[in-house]
Order: sequence, then C-alpha cells, then structure tokens
Amino acid sequence: MVKVRNLGSKQFWLKGKSCSGKTTRLVAEIQRHHDLKSKMPTQKSPTFAKSKTQQSMLVFAATNRTQRELADAIQRSLQGEGNVVSKTPLGFMADEVELFFPIICGAIALKPAFSLRLRPELEQKYATELWEPTFEEWELNLSGRSLGRLVRRLLDLLQLAGAAGVAPEEIGERLEAGQLSVLSGSVVYGQDDLLAMVTAEATDLLLKWRDWCLERSFLTYGIIYELYWRYLLPNATYQGQLIERFDSIWADDVHDYPAIAKDLCDVFLDADCAAMFTTNPDGQTRLGLNADPNYLGTLATRCEEISIAKKAGLAESLGEILQTQLTQPGFSEPLPKAVQSIQSLSRTSLLQNVITEIQRLIKDEKVLPEEIAIIAPGLDEVARYTLMQSLGVASILVEPLSEQRPLYSSPWGRSPVTLLALLYPHCGRLIQTSEVAELLIMLSQTAENEYLIDPVRAGLLVDYCYQPDPEHPKLLPANTMPRGDRLGYQVTTAYEEIRQWIEEQKAELDMSPLGILTTLDQAIRYFFVDRLSLNYEQSATLRELTETCQHFYKGDRRCHPTEPETSRLPELIKLLQGDLISTNPRPQFAFNRNTKPAITLATIFQYRSARLRHCYQFWLDAGSRLWEKGGAATLFGYGVFQRDWDGEPWSIAAETTQNQQRLQRIVQDLIGRCSERIYLCHSDLSVNGNEQMGPLLPLIQSAQDCTLELKSP
Repeated sequence: MVKVRNLGSKQFWLKGKSCSGKTTRLVAEIQRHHDLKSKMPTQKSPTFAKSKTQQSMLVFAATNRTQRELADAIQRSLQGEGNVVSKTPLGFMADEVELFFPIICGAIALKPAFSLRLRPELEQKYATELWEPTFEEWELNLSGRSLGRLVRRLLDLLQLAGAAGVAPEEIGERLEAGQLSVLSGSVVYGQDDLLAMVTAEATDLLLKWRDWCLERSFLTYGIIYELYWRYLLPNATYQGQLIERFDSIWADDVHDYPAIAKDLCDVFLDADCAAMFTTNPDGQTRLGLNADPNYLGTLATRCEEISIAKKAGLAESLGEILQTQLTQPGFSEPLPKAVQSIQSLSRTSLLQNVITEIQRLIKDEKVLPEEIAIIAPGLDEVARYTLMQSLGVASILVEPLSEQRPLYSSPWGRSPVTLLALLYPHCGRLIQTSEVAELLIMLSQTAENEYLIDPVRAGLLVDYCYQPDPEHPKLLPANTMPRGDRLGYQVTTAYEEIRQWIEEQKAELDMSPLGILTTLDQAIRYFFVDRLSLNYEQSATLRELTETCQHFYKGDRRCHPTEPETSRLPELIKLLQGDLISTNPRPQFAFNRNTKPAITLATIFQYRSARLRHCYQFWLDAGSRLWEKGGAATLFGYGVFQRDWDGEPWSIAAETTQNQQRLQRIVQDLIGRCSERIYLCHSDLSVNGNEQMGPLLPLIQSAQDCTLELKSP
C-alpha cells in the first residue's frame, strides 16, 4: 500500500498509572484534531478539503462500558460536532467482517450469504453435536459439566488463536510444544497417550467446526477474529477503504487489546494518520482473555512517547510500601492507617464484621454509600446474599456491578418456559411439579405486586389439579380437588383464569416456530407487560428469553434448510434450562450520570474492567489465593498464543511468575482507585472450611486490625 504523508499529523504513545488523566488527555487531543480539521483551508483544493472534513475519527476502548463512557466524553467535548466512530476492537472487527463479508467469501470461495452471529449457548450446542461422534470414538465417557468444559475449552482455543493472529492449523502444534493437554486443561508431565491423542486431534476438530460454520454463514468470536486478520485486513482494497473512511485512530487502554488490533493500528500509522494510544502498566486486566499487552506495546516505537508521572489515590503514599511487602514477605513494617484489616476466624463472622464497619462508617463518619466498594476475587451466593440482605435491613443499598446470572435461575425466566411446556406436546418430562406451582404464583400477580395465589395453595393445586404426563401435561378444573373450599374464592378465580387461558391457546395451537414465538409473546404481554410495572431486571430477563428463542430458530433454519419447519421445542427448553444463558447479557448503562446511592459489589475483574474509583474499598477474602489470579479464570493455553512466546514448554514456574506479576498489578491498580482507606477483610477459614494462606497475608499481618476497636468498650 502507498504511504500518504500528512505533514500535520502526529502519533503519540501516552503512558500513565491508574486515574492519572490519560483518557482526559486523549479526549483533549481528539478535540484539538477536530479543531484543526474544521480550520482546514479550502482555497487550493476544495474537493480534497471537503473529503478530509467528512472523514471520521476511529476511537477504540477496551470494553463496552468504557467505550460508551469515552464516546459520551468525546461528544461533550465536541458539543455534538464531528464524525466519530466509537467501538471496542472486537465490535469494530465484527462489524467490518459483516459489512465486507462478500470480499471474504470471494477470498475463501464461499457462496455469499447473510451472516449470522452465533450466541455462546448455540455455539456450544452445535459444537457438541458436531463433535459427539469423535468424543464417542475417544471413549471418554464425559457428560454434563465435564463435557461442557471440554467443548468450551476447545472453542476458546479457536478464539485465542484468532485474537493472536495464529492460523487454526497451528493450534495443535502450539499445544504440543507447550506440553498442554486439552483434555485435562493443564500442563502435562510425562507421557500419556490419550492426552497426547486428544491434543493432536484438537486442530482437526476446530477446523471441522470452522468449516461447518462458514458453510452456513455462522460467525463466532473466534471465526470473526480469523476472517478479519487473515482475509480482510491484508486486502489492499479494504485498507484503502479504511484510510478513506477514517483520518485518525485514537485508542484508550491498548494493553487490553488483542494482538491483531496492533496490526490494524499499523495500517493507520503506515498512512501517517493522526493517532494516540494510551496504556497503563498496572492495567492488563484482560491478559489471558485474548489480550496481548506486550505486542501492543511495540506501537510505542512508532510514536512520540509521553509519560504522566502523576499517581492517583493512595498509590503515591502506599505504592512502594505494598510492593516491597509483597516481594519481601520478611519486611514487616507496620502499614499506615490508610490500610486496615478486619480479621476473624470464620467467614460468617467476617461478613458480620464487614457489615458492622460499613454501618459505622455511614453513621459515624457520614460516609455516603456510593463512596464504598466491596471487592472480592469471587462472589459466592452466601456472601452476596448476606451483604445485600443485612445492609438492606439497615436501609443501605448494595448494587452488584454488571450482575449476570443464569436465565433459568430467575422465576421470570422459568415461568414462561413452564407455560410453553404445558401448552405444547412432548415436553412433560422437562418440567417439575414445583415449577408448575411457581408458574401459578407468577401468573397470579397484580399491579399492586400482590400474589392472588400464595405458595401454600399453589402447592395444593399442583398436588390435586395438575396431571403430569410425558406428552400432554394438564391443569384440571379447581373442583377436582376434594374440599376445594379450602382454596377460597380469590385463589379459585385466579387459577381458573390461568387454566382457561391455557385451554383457549391449546384450541388454536400453531406448532411452527413462528407459532411458538407468537404464543410466547402473547403470554408475556397478557400476564406480565399489560398487568405489571416491570423493573429493568425483570424486563431484561423476559427480553433475553424472547431473543434467545428467536435466535434458536434462526440458527435451526440454517442447520436444517431442506427439512420442513418443526417446533423442536424440547431442544429449546433444554437449552434454556442450561446455565449458559444470562438474564442480563447487556448490563444496564445509566444514561443519567448521577451516581446511585448504593455500595458497589464487584469482583476484582469487574471492578478493574469498569475503571471505577471509590473513597473506601473493602477487599473481601483478602487471604484467598484467588487474588493472584485476579478473580477471573484465564483461558486455557493463553500463554502459547502470545506473540512473544519463546516456543518453550509452559511450566508451573512460568505460571507462578505470571501470577506474581498479576498480583502486583492488581494491588497497584486498586490502590490508585482508592482515595481514603482500604480494608483487608480476612477470615482464617474459607467458605469451604479450609485455611487461607494467600499472597496478601503479609499485608494483613502488617495492617492494624480495626475489629479490635469495634470490640473495645
């Protein structure tokens, strides 16, 4: 490609610690670039000037949340002017692959068709079905979660390879060179023929899966990455289109980008476009989850480097002290009062002490709830429920950050599925009597949030008026129950209304996929939307249920194009009952910028990814070994897909080094996001009753225990 020299352009590499003002500087540079474009003289070449002013500025951010926040900041700075395209790297590549899909089809001799992006639940379902004969040949005897983990591990390898710009044909070779086993998901020591065979054949399975998807124009994250770096980005016509559409590139937090994003940035740098890249040495939140910070760091050699020396929050006073204590455990200097500990023997008493200290802060020190964050390596249900309920009783709201729970864990997700199983044949084995009782309760709600059928009477109705059947389960009339007068008029009336609605729907049942979707929509509208005032969480669950059903039938139509349309409802219900579908895959983004008066509850990974900051941080389970893993499991085999991998076997020593470096980044990042006080919350015994001896123990032992003050009179 011919290089175009633009004498007015500049490329910058901006490096700084957490909360040091990198994003603010980036927005200011975008504003400056926009102002220069607006003042471009038009006397010599009006056509050229007009085309330059119509070009867009390409802006990248690491996550959807930070992308929206960055886009808002840019629009406020530009006051709504200027052409700005703001995306995440994956979002941009996915859009480009779909937009230029005909070019890709020509490159790989594929019949052009409209592409369909597979959701993770369908991706796993189809891959499992495609690979099932091979798994049977291996005689692994895997089922349930074990089989699901193996399939997910294989699919993640395709995603890692695509993000790294590695051809899928090389996956098996890299795993063997790294002495990694797909079957066990760990490093292999010694010779094991079965493990070696499965790893060697992983490449064939993934190539078979990729070709199967492309034949049906299915796109997954792994396939999108490969199509982009392998076929689209090297295309000279496409590169010319990029430079025509965008006159500059601005990327925030590039340390969390996949390796192929660097190749995309090189296209703009080769054309001498204006550019700025920001990075945080204490970031790297997504290392092990497709990111390659070291390779992205090589962009610095092509830019003018700028360093921001500022340290925010407690990093200035605590950074070196904590780093020394973590690297030299024998260094037992007492920590400043800005770091305190809350210690107890059991996890239960620890949670109670945390709740007591939070209540004291809010009551005695007048701290606002929104100034407090509770951060944990992993949030179990016990801790989540205890914190939310106990603080809620004290009128202190706790809001989980980007909460995503399985769709079927919510009664709003279960009840419509149970209703479909009662309406359509061949689904009776898929529902439990307890779910039918729950259905009666959910469908009897009123606008005043009252339930006309209570749990006790719902149980009686199911015991006497529900007729289980594998093919045609049925609700019988209320008078079928002996001594039906025990139900009362209100319950009987509500039950009969539900039963009659079901019978009316059965009378004109449409067995086609469109008929099922129509029935589901009518049920949601009749029992929920038209009667109740749904909150965001409830609406999101019902929306996700509907969209999942629609997506299921879109994919099914492509998988069986020559067969007549059938409902396949039992397959759909089994899919919905799995734990792969989230009730809230796109967490709510607050358009109202006012902070909610609530304590933030988050995992380490969620908190760092969202780039939040608070005055007070409670580090829950500080004695856990999960802290050095960042609270998020890295993808299997990520190390052998880094661009700077030396080809040597992956070892426990290499993993230990990675964990130690990750822990240092986590600590430095979090203290930079806290301005007043950090509480190290530690119990001698974990939730499983095991003794906790994590890497933060030296800090806990050096910090002042504030529970001693709580116990003192």
